[in-house]
Amino acid sequence: MGTFNVTSSELNNAFEFKNESLIIGGSYKKDAGENTLKSINGSIYLIDEAGERGDYLGNFNGNMRNGEIKYSVSEMSRKDSNLVWTAIGEIEPYVLGENQEENAGE
Repeated sequence: MGTFNVTSSELNNAFEFKNESLIIGGSYKKDAGENTLKSINGSIYLIDEAGERGDYLGNFNGNMRNGEIKYSVSEMSRKDSNLVWTAIGEIEPYVLGENQEENAGE
């Protein structure tokens, strides 16, 4: 009789992040066994006058390499890029498991 071994397992999580400037819808994957981040991605939108999802700004992707997340971000202005990097800095503690509060800031 043959053998069956699960060699890896991933947890896929969807999220929405909103601050005063941006709404980001994304997902991240964690290794289910070790509970460590594998990758993250997000679609970035500006907030419109009504406080809702406005114009599409771009996207980002990040992959864990050598203990840190390496990112790729869509081409955009420096001003918009600064907004995105600030948001990523706020998102990271949640996906890395450093901040366990959900819906923080509401």
